[in-house]
Amino acid sequence: MRMSPLLALSLTMVLFGADVCATPSAGAQEPATPITVFVAKKIVTMDPTRPTATAVAVRDGMVLGVGSLEDLAPWLKTGKYTVNEQFKNKVLMPGFIDPHMHPMLGAIQFGTTWITPEPWSVLGEKIPATIGHDAYLRALKAAFAAAPKTEPMFITWGYNQMFHGDMSREILDAISNTYPIFVWHRSAHEAYFNTPMLKYLAGKGLTEEKVMGNPQINWQKGHFFEDGLFKTAVPVLADYLLAPARVDKGFTKTRDYLNFNGITTVADMNTGGVNWDLEVGALTRTFDREDSPVRVRLTPDAVALAAAMKGADAAFAFIGKTGEKNTKRIFTNRAMKLFADGAMFSQLMQISPPGYIDGHQGVWVTQPAAFEEAARRYWNAGYQIHVHTNGDDGATMVLDVLEKLETERPRTNHRFTIEHYGYATDGISRRIAALGAQVSANPYYVYDLADTYGEVGLGYDRAARIAPLGGLARRGVPVALHSDFAMAPAAPLLLAWTAITRETRSGKVFGSEERLTLDQGMKAITIDAAYILHLEDRLGSIEAGKLADFTVLNQDPYKVGVAGLPKIKVWGTVFEGKLYPAKTVKH
Repeated sequence: MRMSPLLALSLTMVLFGADVCATPSAGAQEPATPITVFVAKKIVTMDPTRPTATAVAVRDGMVLGVGSLEDLAPWLKTGKYTVNEQFKNKVLMPGFIDPHMHPMLGAIQFGTTWITPEPWSVLGEKIPATIGHDAYLRALKAAFAAAPKTEPMFITWGYNQMFHGDMSREILDAISNTYPIFVWHRSAHEAYFNTPMLKYLAGKGLTEEKVMGNPQINWQKGHFFEDGLFKTAVPVLADYLLAPARVDKGFTKTRDYLNFNGITTVADMNTGGVNWDLEVGALTRTFDREDSPVRVRLTPDAVALAAAMKGADAAFAFIGKTGEKNTKRIFTNRAMKLFADGAMFSQLMQISPPGYIDGHQGVWVTQPAAFEEAARRYWNAGYQIHVHTNGDDGATMVLDVLEKLETERPRTNHRFTIEHYGYATDGISRRIAALGAQVSANPYYVYDLADTYGEVGLGYDRAARIAPLGGLARRGVPVALHSDFAMAPAAPLLLAWTAITRETRSGKVFGSEERLTLDQGMKAITIDAAYILHLEDRLGSIEAGKLADFTVLNQDPYKVGVAGLPKIKVWGTVFEGKLYPAKTVKH
């Protein structure tokens, strides 16, 4: 790239006559590839020993040095280099990390019609909010009528009974009793099917007789939830939902959406939950490419794989070998996933007394005895364990198991991770700190749900304890922020704003004592998110020896302050030294 005269003069002075074609000193071996120096208005490194800089030197995808041009002079004397001034008026941060999302769910959801209770912006495309039973049914009828009937079924995502009223097979049959309709809940943990859709399932071998007695399936209502959906209906639909011709477009859009929001690394936090081969095959085709600016850390779902492989021993052996197929962009690192209680968006999390206001009960995704058995196997083998849990009673069960495991077989640096942390007390936060665990949280629960959950289910005092992160941070617990996309937008700056302000859609503040600071919020989407995934040795900050992943912003988060975070524009990313400008929806 052509240098400005001032920059060229500065470099000449720094290097005592060397230029962009400088040769190494006598006896030195010239590197195989030249150095690229990225110059920026400001580089926010997230490295406390050098928090800011204006230049970063990169070679072969790795950061060589950070500082000013003068600081980089020793590196630039070693061989050829170029100076890239493209970001001279922009701000660089470490590549954002989303430590818990589901590329497969995002890919499938992008292939559906969205009717959601909150507005969305996806790659510049606006999706309006739909609130109320009548408004939802109007939108559903209109979307169904407009959809081409070229697919085996019509799928819509985003329904939530707390915003959209009741749903049932009967309601859907009134829209169509001839064409299959699949209404996928906002939580992704529930679905409603009309009669033709149930007939479609029966034609695939999933009959009413086969699910008789399953407490998480109501055939008459067409309602499937938690394992009734994931381990019963979804495997039957997997060949259709994950067919390459259908799903690859969704995976590619998911990848572009992540890049649009400055994300360079994600953790797939449920790999194999549906079908390992189909999931990883799709990821390989769409993410494991030279033109992909996003890497994916796989996290095997041990219980789902045990069910698919007809045994926990077979799943354990399989998971132990997954690292043999690691690539630069798709890899595992001895981590696995377990589920405790139900979904936050469905109010199926396990809540301690006095329970839910209306008296309904939460559910266990994995029964406590089975959870303990699975956790012990992987704990004893040295795995990092990630646990989906949303309610305080769910977290209590999980921490009881962790405490038992630590007593039986103590481990250091185990990084046992509570995922989501939907609703909890300060006592649970204290216990997490005492047990040396960490938390990857979805702060969007506060923004999206606190207003409603104050009225329905929890009450205002307990709604203020949704995603209570401040008490964790004060106790030194590592905290990261995630989207669980599409449970929240995969937009790290928005998630940080939510965790820092704890504002809801109505503008109210719930639980101000549980706010993160601005600096804690920035760490939670960079270096602390890397720590959560055991990747802090190569990601999360801009410093020598780490991968050259940068998020390119038009403004400095520390300068615009909390209120300005959601307004910051993302130019795109630098992934291992290569530039990837953000794409928008083509109209």
